[in-house]
Amino acid sequence: MSGFAARFIDNPYAFFREARQRHPVLWQEFFGVPMWLVTGYKEAEALLKDARFIREVRKADTSGHQPVHLESSPPEVGLMRNMMLFRDAPDHTRLRNLVNKAFTPRMVQKQSSIIESIADHLLDECRARPQHELIRDFSHLLPAFVIAELLGVPKEDQSFFRKWSNVFFQFIDFNPSMERLESMTRDIEDAKRYFETLIETRREHPRDDLISGLIVAKEKYDQLNTEEMVATCLLLVFAGYETTGNLITNGYKLLLDHPSMYDMLRGNAALFPAAVEETLRYEPPILMVYRVVSDDLVFAGQSMQQGQVVMIALAGANRDPSVMNQPEDFNIVRSDCKHLSFASGPHYCLGAPLARLEGEIALRKLVTRLEKPEIIGQPQRKQSVIFRGYESLHIRAEVV
Repeated sequence: MSGFAARFIDNPYAFFREARQRHPVLWQEFFGVPMWLVTGYKEAEALLKDARFIREVRKADTSGHQPVHLESSPPEVGLMRNMMLFRDAPDHTRLRNLVNKAFTPRMVQKQSSIIESIADHLLDECRARPQHELIRDFSHLLPAFVIAELLGVPKEDQSFFRKWSNVFFQFIDFNPSMERLESMTRDIEDAKRYFETLIETRREHPRDDLISGLIVAKEKYDQLNTEEMVATCLLLVFAGYETTGNLITNGYKLLLDHPSMYDMLRGNAALFPAAVEETLRYEPPILMVYRVVSDDLVFAGQSMQQGQVVMIALAGANRDPSVMNQPEDFNIVRSDCKHLSFASGPHYCLGAPLARLEGEIALRKLVTRLEKPEIIGQPQRKQSVIFRGYESLHIRAEVV
């Protein structure tokens, strides 16, 4: 790993702050790729809502520019490109409308008691041990179990989620090599076959789960085909597992690093939703998202050319001093907690309500059930420039 990459992973916020001071929409080379870097809050929010900036590289002439890797990936990775996350209108609109018919607020709210039960079970399993690895024992298991319950995946198959999520983690991370992309294809095919089989089972024997809901979801005369359902299931597994696990770990680590905030939560349970929002603002699970310029245009006073890559630094926008006071401070009682960690516009995160619910319940369980927690050793960061989280976080605590 290069020296710059190591410094960036250690503290991306300093890099974003320096870029923003030069210009909130800055042309520069970033990890070897010339691109626009957006670090201003207002500019990032406006760009995420602007239809001139697209996800599908093939819709823009990228000649003369180095495109993002998605278009040069092996054929098996095409399943990833069919996820609505990587589609533009009208395909994205169609897919999102259909998925919304199955992924309803009622279905999300129904998960509340399930999340409570899973969180308590995981912590009960830790009672006999004085030391714990938070990620392995809790923060990544919880969202895996929740997503499995939501989709209707049998409990014995939940162990596949980490392997499949690691594939997505490598795929979406910045500029992976072709060798790495090709190594993912077997796991992608395994995941594809798994969900194809499960979807066919649910066609014959429907249940009260999301896959059964996707099968019957209709928009006028339109329905999701099997490949679209598989892509949607995989997206929910990837996004729900990796990002929510990062949210829980980041939030608890921040609270341990800020004892006054930790004590506030122990004394006032009503603050947990605010603690989740401030975690999302201050240490978001995803640092950046990309777009491609669809045609020559002017944005924020900058002349952009068709095919140029635009990297929107959500984490940089979240700390823009022009829209919030003392943005470098972690403060769960701030009155101006604004963030773009779930993006904005048509690609606003579909799973945001579920992630918030899981984060709130998880932090409440950790704060109220772990007595005298103490971090052991040096937590290990994920070696990623897109995802913000930890590989390991060892703590000493008594579980009550």
